[in-house]
Amino acid sequence: MEEFHLEPITIFENYRLEKMADGHVVLTTDVVQSSLNYYGNAHGGYLFTLCDQLAGLVAISTGYEAVTLQSNINYLKAGHLGDSLRVEGKCVHNGRTTKVVNVSISNQDDEQVVTAIFTMFVTGERK
Repeated sequence: MEEFHLEPITIFENYRLEKMADGHVVLTTDVVQSSLNYYGNAHGGYLFTLCDQLAGLVAISTGYEAVTLQSNINYLKAGHLGDSLRVEGKCVHNGRTTKVVNVSISNQDDEQVVTAIFTMFVTGERK
């Protein structure tokens, strides 16, 4: 068997928080070497983690702490080294015990890379 080396995935080494308003969060980041999978594309776990973290920030932007209860993600297009990604989340259900957040990732050409939806369980008010 041919030997190969897997790189550790690094998620938040170069992100920029662009907007954080009531129920709407946008951040940008660049795909770097440590974001890639064995095939040279943005790792699915990297893209999922961006979405998951953003869903948590959306919940925080509504004044509440929350954890992921359920999620679904669709990978639509590969991310590549050097791509500039825009990660946007919007709260579409702002309930007392749950928040539902739509998240999308698009690249510098405004092509959608990922679409995801998260149900967040509210654990308490943000202090």
